[in-house]
Amino acid sequence: MKPLTVLALAAAVALSAVSAAAAEIDAARAVELAIEKAAEKVSPSVVNIVVTRGATGNDSDERLKDLSPELREFFERMRPDPQGPFRWQGNGSGVIISADGDILTSEHVVRGAAEIEVTLANRKRYTARVIGADPRRDLAVIRVDTQNLPAARLGDAKQLRRGQFVLALGSPFGFGRDGQASLSFGIVSGTGRAIPGIGTELDRYYGNLIQTDAAVNPGNSGGPLVDLDGTVVGVNAVISSQTGTSDGVGFAVPITASTRRIIQRLRKGEEIVYGYIGVEIIEVGQEAAKETGAEVGQGAYVVRVLPDAPGAKAGLKQHDVVLAVSGDPIRGPDDLIQMVQVTPVGDSVSLTVLRDGKRRSVELEVARRPSPGQMLAQRFQISPWWRGLKIEPLTEELREQIGLDEKAEGVFVREVRDASPAAKAGITPGMVIDQVGETKVASVREFLAATRPLQAKCMVHVAGIGVKVIPAPDDAPK
Repeated sequence: MKPLTVLALAAAVALSAVSAAAAEIDAARAVELAIEKAAEKVSPSVVNIVVTRGATGNDSDERLKDLSPELREFFERMRPDPQGPFRWQGNGSGVIISADGDILTSEHVVRGAAEIEVTLANRKRYTARVIGADPRRDLAVIRVDTQNLPAARLGDAKQLRRGQFVLALGSPFGFGRDGQASLSFGIVSGTGRAIPGIGTELDRYYGNLIQTDAAVNPGNSGGPLVDLDGTVVGVNAVISSQTGTSDGVGFAVPITASTRRIIQRLRKGEEIVYGYIGVEIIEVGQEAAKETGAEVGQGAYVVRVLPDAPGAKAGLKQHDVVLAVSGDPIRGPDDLIQMVQVTPVGDSVSLTVLRDGKRRSVELEVARRPSPGQMLAQRFQISPWWRGLKIEPLTEELREQIGLDEKAEGVFVREVRDASPAAKAGITPGMVIDQVGETKVASVREFLAATRPLQAKCMVHVAGIGVKVIPAPDDAPK
């Protein structure tokens, strides 16, 4: 080959390499430009939220006096005004969703707030108030009294796919109080994620979440997760971390048709009501699949049916596997939770259940989801006392133990205090009360409803024994 030909080939290769490098730089700059434009579009709508919590007046001193001397001294040192009440501040984020002052954020950001201060991108500060809050989905709407605000556009997270670029904006560690929202960049690393166990004391539902590796840190909560079009696809809510800061696994509540309905109701100050059937469920693992004949990873395995709940009344049993809701198949527990909680209270649903290797249909009426306190009481079987007797639901296991018919109803007497009105009336542990006065009672709730208004002595009927007269506390023999 002639030297000139070799030189020409070398020059062509070099030129090709330069062109390829230039093309790569152009591609990188195109992504960079898209990020800049998305940030520029949504940043004016991102706000910093400072929440002041704590008691007012002398209430804080009353609360501090119950602490140990060391803790009381620690909190006294933190008190901004030594002569004033003890209060503390928290930091979060939000995104403007209407020009007339409505801001979307996380419920946990503003929970228990005594004061809320919002700093806009133009550095103007306003006092805000909570308009509506949904602890279960961890969403809240707060409002500032001003007009002509730059509202962000809410998108549809249903269209999100793993690998898509997203931006997380907000005020991590308070870096946003100057009006400039912090920005982090990453991808959607997962969709439909569930984080069980977090926030159970408030009955939070951290399910169907967007997972992202865009850095999310304390203070980002309530801020928007946006796509490259600058539309809000999620509300940053929680991180999974060994350090308490970003480990590259953050989660956002997705903006979906269901979420938008919740937001609209919160803006009107309406209460958010969820459906409920009263079962505790887990994924179908190897052991459950072997026991039931179900497929691993398909359906929801029932580990407990709560007494007096719709599931128990309809005949759902422990070890059932729920495969479908009104004909729609479910992949796992999260699907069942989502389908049930959006079902209107009072509507009937048909559950396809696998039991003893056979499919069967269970019809039930969806009830209103109890309050977090009621949920905890049911979960840990906190039984109420009345006139010295402690009652609990009459379960299938208890019926078998005491030899009652499987259709028998009432409440089971677990304990009786010595010298109490119940003890003086001859009530003993193990009895089943199925009637209060003229009212039949089939559950703890019905028993409490029947006894609550009673002030004088009361006749109750004990299954298999007869009538017992329980005196009022003041009438009990001394």
